[in-house]
Amino acid sequence: MVENNLHAVSGPDTVDVSKRAAEVARAAHARAANVLKTQHRRAVRALRVSQAAHVRVSKAA
Repeated sequence: MVENNLHAVSGPDTVDVSKRAAEVARAAHARAANVLKTQHRRAVRALRVSQAAHVRVSKAA
């Protein structure tokens, strides 16, 4: 049996390789989701800061 071969068609190693690939894919997806959440959170914060500054200017006028 071929060990540690990503191109193995069948055998006990194939299951381990596919499980590892699934874990890597899930981790990559989770990292991408976290990046999107962080970008959105920063954009919302910047918008709120901008809106608050506008309100302060409007009140002063």
